[in-house]
Amino acid sequence: MTRKMPEQPRPSPEIIAVFGQRAGVGATTTAVNLSLALAAAGRSVLLMDLDPEGQAGLAMGYEGQERGGTERALIEATFTREMITATKITEIYLAPAGSGLEHLENELALMEDSHTRLYQALATLPALSLEFDHVVLDCPPALDLLTRNALVAAHRVLLPLTDDGAILEGLPTLIKTVSRLRASLPQPLYGFYLLIGMRAATPSSQDLTAQMRQDYGRMSLLTEIPFDTRLKKADTPNQPLLMQGPTREIGRAYLSLAAEWLTLGELGDQRDGTWRFKAREERMARYRDKMTKGIEGWRIDPLSRLYDAEEAMRQQDAQALAELYQAAQPPRRFAWLLAWRPSRTTLLTLALAVVAVPAFLWLRAWALDAERRLELGAWLIGPQQHWEAGSLLLSRADETAYRELILAARLVERNREKLMACGEQARAGAPAPCLIDLPPRDAQP
Repeated sequence: MTRKMPEQPRPSPEIIAVFGQRAGVGATTTAVNLSLALAAAGRSVLLMDLDPEGQAGLAMGYEGQERGGTERALIEATFTREMITATKITEIYLAPAGSGLEHLENELALMEDSHTRLYQALATLPALSLEFDHVVLDCPPALDLLTRNALVAAHRVLLPLTDDGAILEGLPTLIKTVSRLRASLPQPLYGFYLLIGMRAATPSSQDLTAQMRQDYGRMSLLTEIPFDTRLKKADTPNQPLLMQGPTREIGRAYLSLAAEWLTLGELGDQRDGTWRFKAREERMARYRDKMTKGIEGWRIDPLSRLYDAEEAMRQQDAQALAELYQAAQPPRRFAWLLAWRPSRTTLLTLALAVVAVPAFLWLRAWALDAERRLELGAWLIGPQQHWEAGSLLLSRADETAYRELILAARLVERNREKLMACGEQARAGAPAPCLIDLPPRDAQP
């Protein structure tokens, strides 16, 4: 009888509430482009439109007029597959806002759990056949009941801000309100994050931005969104800004936002889990490169929402020219060697091999050559500290030579005084006999 292992519970997705305290700060634009950038990094994203105007759904190409999935999820406090719509980007799904969402607040106000309806609904997502890494909530620009539901349900709250002192004044009150609403819930809140949008490069604007970072340093993201007229609520585009390519300044800014956001959920390179600035920048750069490649792939995919026929033609032409150029070039020998960029570990391995191979060959030659063994053994016997090692080596290499060397050593030891006297007489020039005692030949060494 085989024993079945219990199934591991599916991880819950990260829930991100994007809330602008007033219209015109680019909250919907931020929610849509953050979702796109996360999807370009290979993450599965559910974009939930809580704004009755439905701008997030329009930006993703949704044109339905029926009752939206967001409205049904709030009423039923649960999610079903029918409430979620696929988009033309495989990694992104949409819970659209319906026409009745604008009047739903009165109905929710009559419920005892009016502030936790969305929290309850999102808790049922792991039961669906779809898996999401992130849920992005696009909130209306007011602290109404819809926004309160989002702030209660979120793991992290992203607040797009402009360089406006009036918005900063209401920030402490907003933080206290969210803390009070979540007081009795087990849902963790990992933090508030301020995304600064620059209106203009004036001295007053720069001073206010510096004050934001000084007062809310831990909450302020490194990324700043440059001013663009398309960030205004009335000018929210019907397609994402990243659809126009990630090379524009504002497009690069949103890629940096998503890259920085991904590092928030990762352990840093230091022992306490934080990041060194340089290491974090390198990590973000790798994420940006991956997102850029993902977006470029969408732009040449005819089934993608981001498909750009002109860009697809340019890519095809560039690929054809590259193939022609490669075919016209003569084969280059050792081209792979010129293009090789070895890592530090590879270089260290090669250096050890350069030292180890000659040493091995020398030792192998010594092991096969009896004369070299005798030479090494005699050299080792000379120094007093190597006597035992040299004697053992020499005795194993040639026993006869070893015996003769030991007898010579004993001869010198027994006749040391006589030999010294003979040497002095020889230096004085006086002829004299030099008699020494020979040890027996059969003496054991």
